[in-house]
Amino acid sequence: MDAIVSFVENQGALTYVLAPLFMVVVAILPIPAEIPAMVNGMVFGSLVGVGITWGGAVVGAMISFELSRRFGRPLGERLLAPEVLAKADQMVLSAGWPGMLTLRLIPVVAFTAINWAAGLTPVSRWTFFWTTTVGILPGALVFTLSGSGLGWFYRRHPELMPLLILLIAIVGAVTALRYRRSGDPHKSTT
Repeated sequence: MDAIVSFVENQGALTYVLAPLFMVVVAILPIPAEIPAMVNGMVFGSLVGVGITWGGAVVGAMISFELSRRFGRPLGERLLAPEVLAKADQMVLSAGWPGMLTLRLIPVVAFTAINWAAGLTPVSRWTFFWTTTVGILPGALVFTLSGSGLGWFYRRHPELMPLLILLIAIVGAVTALRYRRSGDPHKSTT
């Protein structure tokens, strides 16, 4: 993390161009956005870091949506049966904006997948835009602000960072193990 933050900080004013562009790329490609958001918080602080994380993600989401709408839907119409597309369209229309907003607020639903999938459906650009803008703000705040906190912690106690990283890795491993076990059909429920 130290090397990443140092690299970003050494870019000078160019950092204010590269960081948002990187967030756009993260929103288009299936790259986890949590680490870049935390780096934004560490480098730019809370307010600017959240703005870069959130703004870049919204722009990237709109690009993905438009590419999918332009090229994905016609491809889907050639590859899938009309009944399959009609059923998917009906599900999206019946879920409406509450469904889109809910998907954005659930952190385990892949951000990039929603961006691309929404472009294949009849959801309006406006609905996609505002539900994305509102729905991703909590995550942008949490991850960017945690980076701000980590930056402060690191500057104050660099000797404790290995212990913190180990603790985060253990919590992540335990969480992943529990999640994996909860999906195991052979697990006892008693």
